[in-house]
Amino acid sequence: MLEIFIGWYGLIWGLIYFYYLVIYSLGDKENINQLVEDLAKDPENFKKKHYISMVSIGAGGLFSYFCFVYPFIRHRRKNKKITFDLFMWLNWIFFIMVILVYIYA
Repeated sequence: MLEIFIGWYGLIWGLIYFYYLVIYSLGDKENINQLVEDLAKDPENFKKKHYISMVSIGAGGLFSYFCFVYPFIRHRRKNKKITFDLFMWLNWIFFIMVILVYIYA
C-alpha cells in the first residue's frame, strides 16, 4: 500500500514539479527574482554572484536548488504564505523520495 502511495505521489508531484521547473526556466525572469528575494541570505550579492544561473535553463536549476535546501533556509523566507511553504515542502519531499527510491530500488 505504501509503495502505491509513493508511486502515485511521485508521478503526480513529478508532473507538477516539472511544470514549475519549465515556468522558472523559460518563463518571466520575475519568477526567479521573486524566489531569490524570498530565500537568499543576501539577495543582491546572490544575484551578482550567480547571474548566469538566473537566466534561461539555469533558473530551473536554481529553483531545484532552493527546493532541495528549503528546510535549512526556511527561516530566511520573506513570503510567509502557507501555500508557498506547503509548495516548497512538497517539492522537498519529492526530492527526498526520488533519492530514497533510487537508493533502495
